Amino acid sequence: MPNIFKQHLADTPREVLNWKLGLGVLCFGIMGASRGIDEGLISGTVQQKSFVAEYHLDDPNMSAGSRANRLGNITAMVQIGSIAGALM
Repeated sequence: MPNIFKQHLADTPREVLNWKLGLGVLCFGIMGASRGIDEGLISGTVQQKSFVAEYHLDDPNMSAGSRANRLGNITAMVQIGSIAGALM
């Protein structure tokens, strides 16, 4: 079985494929995975009954727009936290 990577990279100069490129790809991949985990966790958390009760998202007097704004603000705080964590 032929190596398809060798065939496609045959014309690529050796200097292009170095350890710095591999390290950069690995680091960005890990950072993307951690952000995906953060977003996945908050999406599961906001559906829990205890979370809904704690932040009064089940208040019958609250309009759908107000509920969406409150939920959006809560999830935005997670994104702000991930940015702050990335800068530290």
